[in-house]
Amino acid sequence: MGQYDIALRHIALRCGDELARGLTLAFAVDSVSWVETQLTALERRIDRVLELRGGGERRLVQLEFIVAPGNDLALRMFEYAVLLVLSLRAAVDPGRGDGAIPPVESVAVLLSGRAAPWPLEGQFRTNWPESERFCGQRFRIEAVYQRKVAELMARPGVFWLVFTPLAVDATEGSIRQVVEEIRRREPRDEQRAELYAVMQVLAELAPWGHTWHKEIRMRVQELDQQSILASETLREVFEQGIEKGVEQGIEKGRKQGIEEMLRGVLARRLRRELSAVEQAAVANRASTLGDPQAAAAVFELDTEALLAWLLGPDAE
Repeated sequence: MGQYDIALRHIALRCGDELARGLTLAFAVDSVSWVETQLTALERRIDRVLELRGGGERRLVQLEFIVAPGNDLALRMFEYAVLLVLSLRAAVDPGRGDGAIPPVESVAVLLSGRAAPWPLEGQFRTNWPESERFCGQRFRIEAVYQRKVAELMARPGVFWLVFTPLAVDATEGSIRQVVEEIRRREPRDEQRAELYAVMQVLAELAPWGHTWHKEIRMRVQELDQQSILASETLREVFEQGIEKGVEQGIEKGRKQGIEEMLRGVLARRLRRELSAVEQAAVANRASTLGDPQAAAAVFELDTEALLAWLLGPDAE
């Protein structure tokens, strides 16, 4: 995930209420907060866990932002859900006598991937396939890159607007409309600047072949000089004209993100930490992949083929 994960985690912290309302959950919400959850023994961190309270109940939403969903999407979501439940169990104080673990709704937010439409729900079945019972996990799929701009703009607040550069029908005109809408919905200059920055980061994914990166920059320059003045980062990008340096930074971040994804996939497949030789091979191979879409084909490989691609004689 690299820079995409960092950007989304940051902006999601500011927009938890809008995120929850945009998911149209069948639960009367009185308050929304974030839960920091990590199993340090396994060195794994779940992207975000949203805590909802209402009517005397507590419920959780497990969010996973995923760039290149492969054939193991359902397994990954099941694994993350199990890690979350284990961490919740570890936090329970048996002395209080209320050892209840709150119900969890799992949501996979897909940022790029296949062209074929995704279902609204995925599942990972653990019991025998011929059984009439279902045992396992079901999770929601929010394929934001397959949404239309109007769908994302119809959701409350500003959080879901950052995904509009990924929308299947995004155009230069709709980018202008989104920038105008962000100005209308978010009155604070610094917060708008953060939203524009996240939009630019996500635009680099280009799931439909166009980055919209320059269009976002042009529209912000044209329509919202206040946000540029409020943000040191945006001032450097928009006013000092260091476009080449920005593009180099984005390219570096993209390669780091691909390397992190490859390392994570391989460690998960092998169920152990990578050796120094394997880590070096991952770093070398990541430099040969131009973008997350190219990496997606690699993630489709089974474990044996993945190891052969990473560590084979042509990997040098």
